[in-house]
Amino acid sequence: MSSTDASYTHQADSSTPAPVDSTNATDRITDPDAGIPGRTHRRYEEAVEAVRRFWWVALVAGVLWTLYGMLVLSLRPETVASLAILAGIAFILGGVSQFMLATRASGGWRWLFAVGGVLGIAAGVVAFLWPGITLLALAIFVAWYLVVSGIFTVVAALAGPKRDWWWVGLVVGLLQFGLGAWAVGSPGRELLLLVNLVGVSMIFYGVSEIFAAFSLRRGELPIVPEPVDADPRSASRAGV
Repeated sequence: MSSTDASYTHQADSSTPAPVDSTNATDRITDPDAGIPGRTHRRYEEAVEAVRRFWWVALVAGVLWTLYGMLVLSLRPETVASLAILAGIAFILGGVSQFMLATRASGGWRWLFAVGGVLGIAAGVVAFLWPGITLLALAIFVAWYLVVSGIFTVVAALAGPKRDWWWVGLVVGLLQFGLGAWAVGSPGRELLLLVNLVGVSMIFYGVSEIFAAFSLRRGELPIVPEPVDADPRSASRAGV
C-alpha cells in the first residue's frame, strides 16, 4: 500500500464517529411530567409510596396532640403538672444535643456547649423533682418574654419601612405586650397564661398534623426540584 492510500485510510478512520454509550443515554431519559431523570423519578415514587403507607401515624399523632391540648385547657391539676414533665424531657434532650455539639466544636466553643449541656440536664432534673417550681419559673419567664418581645416588635413595626401589611407586626406586638403585661400584673396569671398558650398551641399543632395525614394519604408531597444537567449535549439540544 502506497503512502497516499495509507493517508486516505487514516483520514477515513479519524472521521468515523465514536460509538454512543446506550447505557448512559438511557439513564439520561427524563420524565416530561416531573422534569427529573427517569431513574431518580422512579425512586422518588417508591419513596412516596413507602411514606404514604404510614399516613395513619401522623393522623394518630394529630388526634393525640389535640386531645392533650384540650386536657391542658381543662386546667386539671394532674394535666398541668404533666407540663413540667414535658419541660423536663425537653431540657434533657436539649442538654444531650449540646453535648453532641460540643464533640464537634473546637476551642472555647466546646466548653460553651458543654456548659449548656450541663445546665440543660440540670434543669430537666429540677423539673422532675420540683414540677411546681418549674412551672412557676417557666410561666414568669414566658410572661416577661412576651412583654419584651412585644415592645421590640412594636418599635420595629413603627421604625421600619412601611411596606404592605406592615401593621400586622404592630398588632402582633401590641397583643404580645398586652398578654405579658396582664400576666405580670397579678400573681398567678403567669401560670394561667402559660397553660392556655401551651394548650392552644397543642390543639393547632394537632389539627395541622391531621390535615397533613390526609394530604399524605392522597399523595400530596412536595415536588422534587429539577436538577441541573451537567451534560453539555443536553444543554445544546435545549437551545442554550
